[in-house]
Amino acid sequence: MRRALDSLYKLCGVLAAAAMLMIAALILAQVFLRFFGSQIRSADDISGWALVATIILGLAPTYRHNAHIRVTLLIDRFPLGTPFRAFLERAVTALSIVLVGWAAYVSVHFVWESYIYNELNQGLLAVPMWIPQFFMAFGFLVFLIALVDDLVVDLMGGRQSHLAAAADGDEMPVER
Repeated sequence: MRRALDSLYKLCGVLAAAAMLMIAALILAQVFLRFFGSQIRSADDISGWALVATIILGLAPTYRHNAHIRVTLLIDRFPLGTPFRAFLERAVTALSIVLVGWAAYVSVHFVWESYIYNELNQGLLAVPMWIPQFFMAFGFLVFLIALVDDLVVDLMGGRQSHLAAAADGDEMPVER
């Protein structure tokens, strides 16, 4: 199960990186094509969708590697290993599960409605909106899974992934 979950988180990271590369490629292509008086149709729409995909698909992997910006003003007042600190970490994770669960539910519902009503992009390319919206819903669902994964591991006596990454001092490990 651990290998499958880690593969899912890694897939999201790869998709986020691919979306970022797509933005870069679109920008370079647009700059190049301007010299010839041409452009890519709906490049701004595609770039916007890729930006959302980059951000939301990147949530789970960055969370797992402690690469998110965390406001630890309250939590850092309690030393690591104390029962109250552990309680706060669990409470924050549980609250995050509720909030991200709501975002995932709304996103999936949003994608479903776009699919049911056959909503199309209003730009130059008539793209079914559920296609770019799918990446938002998928990213939130995987982030929700990562949060639940961490809470379950914590409640079973393990260490939440972002805390383990912080303790190792290796927020974004480089694979060899």
